[in-house]
Amino acid sequence: MSESSDFSQLGVRISLEAESLLNSRQDKEDIIKRLLNSGKVFVDLTDIENEIAGTPDLIRNTGATELSEPLFQSISSNDSTNQKTEVRSPDFFHPTAKEFSSDFKIIHSREVTGKSRTTGSADDFVAYFRNRYERLARILRLGRNNLPLIDLVNIKKFVNQEVRVIVMVIEVAKTKKGNILVTAEDLSGSFKFVFSHGGQGRDNEKLFENAGRIIVDDVISISGKVLEPYIIAKEFEWPDIPITHQRKFAENDVSAVYLSDIHFGSRYFLDKYFELFVDWLQGKGEAKDIAGKVKYLFISGDIVDGIGIYPNQEKELIIKDVFKQYEMFRDFVEQVPDYIEIFACPGNHDAVRRGEPMPALGKEFVGDRVNSLGNPSTLIVEGVKHVMYHGTSIDSLIATLPNCSYNHPEKVMIEYLKRRHLSTIYGGNPIVPEKVDYMVLEEEPDVLHCGHVHKNGYTQYRGTLLINSGTFQDRTEFQIKQGHVPTPCLIPVCDLKTGKLRTLDFKSA
Repeated sequence: MSESSDFSQLGVRISLEAESLLNSRQDKEDIIKRLLNSGKVFVDLTDIENEIAGTPDLIRNTGATELSEPLFQSISSNDSTNQKTEVRSPDFFHPTAKEFSSDFKIIHSREVTGKSRTTGSADDFVAYFRNRYERLARILRLGRNNLPLIDLVNIKKFVNQEVRVIVMVIEVAKTKKGNILVTAEDLSGSFKFVFSHGGQGRDNEKLFENAGRIIVDDVISISGKVLEPYIIAKEFEWPDIPITHQRKFAENDVSAVYLSDIHFGSRYFLDKYFELFVDWLQGKGEAKDIAGKVKYLFISGDIVDGIGIYPNQEKELIIKDVFKQYEMFRDFVEQVPDYIEIFACPGNHDAVRRGEPMPALGKEFVGDRVNSLGNPSTLIVEGVKHVMYHGTSIDSLIATLPNCSYNHPEKVMIEYLKRRHLSTIYGGNPIVPEKVDYMVLEEEPDVLHCGHVHKNGYTQYRGTLLINSGTFQDRTEFQIKQGHVPTPCLIPVCDLKTGKLRTLDFKSA
């Protein structure tokens, strides 16, 4: 480091960076005199910053945790590539997020807490599927296709004509000729649709390829020519997010942190690295400028490891009382700075019913400070619409759809948006047949946050930022057998004003 001797008459040497800061202040001589009185003979930039902030030099190097090589991956609305960013922070901590009041609205009509009325009767199942169909059909009716939109009950009246229908898929099969045969229904009847293999032209090839991703219980629009036994499909579409959808950003300069799958109570819980994360939230260590902007903390399920979730789970627990597992979570909440707003929804390991949608966790589990939400849930934070969903249905989509894997959960999340539904395949994971299908994405989110698969993944799709926030649990025996490779201790942080996403690596600290 270069030095300057312009202040040599005061009996102290000063670095160039420190001198530059000092020369911008009228009280520079007073600052130097205070440093001389403390025994300083060489002054660097940090000394000046501490003095200006009124922070004693003694607080530095007191064992506060630091990230030795923090990884910062950025995603902006114009750049979906990951990149490292170097961040230099002062040793004092002045959280700018503390200056702003919390600004959020929970959309209670979009989650099931306090509204579950199902008895599991046949009428409940009919109401559930009817509600899903009607709400997604409303979106599909906005399509620009000029063909007549008809009900299947009238299909025979349109033989040899081209029509458009909105249907829910009952079955998908391959014919002996390699065609895709879809059986589907609307509220009036059912019919069959054929997607021909080997049609000429790029559009036909693309149509057949996309048709290979149609799954049971999809609600789709199909256009084609009516024949006696079936419709020859010429086009189809999912409800999908409009291409014109534009992501919203906050006015205040604040950020949000996204967590999931902490698994308090598991012997695989990475407590050491979780403590580094807590220290960082409190302004200890590096990247204080990022920590100081954190105003919101989202937790999308699997807060604890739970009890009896899978066979022989007790062998993998260090705490075998679920209430004590949640005590660990409440202890964590007490350490989060009080100006940070916390939102949490349950996952399949938490102490609520296993079937989705899940009601919010009770205060006896999460305490009074946490905004406890259902799974899924919708809320608007700083004007940015968030959907939180644990992501249990990711398993069934990976098992069903080609080119989907646990290595890229964000690609599965795109399928949520295309279908405007968070758990399309009924029975793929436990679903409770409520009279309202709370898994429908009736409005376009700005941010969709999931977890469940313990793998970080990010992308943008038609103006929506997709975040899968990974885990704080090490690789389990089950994951080893299944070939799952988690990415623990990577924390996504989104700047709500600019839209940029960074990932902090606490395991490499």
